[in-house]
Amino acid sequence: MDESAKELLERGIERDFEVIYNEFRLQLYKHIFGIIGEKSGSLSATEYFSAEVVYLLGSPTVTEFAEYLNISSPNAAYKVRSLTEKGYLVKTQTDDKRSYRLSVTEKFTRYYHKEDSYGAYITRMLEKRLTGEELEYVGRIFRRYIEQIDMEKKRVKE
Repeated sequence: MDESAKELLERGIERDFEVIYNEFRLQLYKHIFGIIGEKSGSLSATEYFSAEVVYLLGSPTVTEFAEYLNISSPNAAYKVRSLTEKGYLVKTQTDDKRSYRLSVTEKFTRYYHKEDSYGAYITRMLEKRLTGEELEYVGRIFRRYIEQIDMEKKRVKE
C-alpha cells in the first residue's frame, strides 16, 4: 500500500471512529438526562458524572478523585459530601486512617444500568450480523485500541 492510500485509509478510520464515539456519547447523554429527575435527592448531571468517575476509577481515594478530575481538594470534598448525603457514594476509611476510599452505592448502580448500556445493545446487534470469525477480528481490534489507550495512560503518568 502506497503512502497516500495508507493516509486515506487512516483518515477514514479516524472519521469512522469519531462517528462511533460521538454516537456513544450522544446515547450516554440521552440516557443520563432520561434518568435524571427534578425531584428532591436526584442527581444533577455533574453529580452523575462525578459518581460515574468514582465507579470507573474503582474505589479511588478522595485525593485520587480530585487529581483525576483536576479539581481542588475542597471542590472534590464538596462533591463527595453531596453525593454521600444523597446516598450515592460511601466513604470507607483506609487502613492507615489518613484518607477515605470512595465507592458507589446500590442506589447509584440502579441509575447506572450497565447491563442496558448502548454498548451492550450494539454488541448484541453485531453478534446477530457478524460471523464468529468477524467477531473475533473485531475483538482483536478493540484489544489493540485498549492497549494503545493503556500506553497513553502510562505516557501521561511519566
